[in-house]
Amino acid sequence: MKLFALLSPTWALADNLKPKDKFKRAIVIKKLNSLYLWISVVSVIGVLVYQKFWVFPDKACLNIALPYIVIFPWSYFLLSRCNEIFWAFLRDAFDQLDEKDNPNSTLTYKDKLKLSLKSYLELIINFSLLYALLPSTKEFWSNGKAPTEISCALYFSGVTITTLGYGDISPQHWYPQFLTIYEVFCGFILLPKSCK
Repeated sequence: MKLFALLSPTWALADNLKPKDKFKRAIVIKKLNSLYLWISVVSVIGVLVYQKFWVFPDKACLNIALPYIVIFPWSYFLLSRCNEIFWAFLRDAFDQLDEKDNPNSTLTYKDKLKLSLKSYLELIINFSLLYALLPSTKEFWSNGKAPTEISCALYFSGVTITTLGYGDISPQHWYPQFLTIYEVFCGFILLPKSCK
């Protein structure tokens, strides 16, 4: 678990904030889920306003406009949160297999569905921010078309997580290729909540 805490400090923080009492734990889970969704929404709106009103078109790419001292911690936070969502829903799926013998959650089906939908939206936003923070060079994106504007990155993230894959934007470098595959896995792990 120490390795996973390194991969997802937000998970380690949430795990320490959650009390042992399962009723209070459910309340903390719902509050943290809403808080992180709002952080993502505010971040994407901030980027949208920044790209539309404060930068010149040649500086619209976040990778060019922002210093690396901002890009790396922000990317680390976004990946951390995506890892946390993946891990939480994976563990919950396994817990559901044993739920008849060991009910360890007071979350209702309605609560779990809300958490799933909020997390799905948050994943789309977080991955779009990750794509927008990547370099827009031909080395990273084929056909010279990179999701530099946040609206384009949101579109690409939505198409990726839903596995539509139109192909109009496609990664060429191993890192964005890995991100797209990981985003699909994260989207799949949320499906059992919606299909119960």
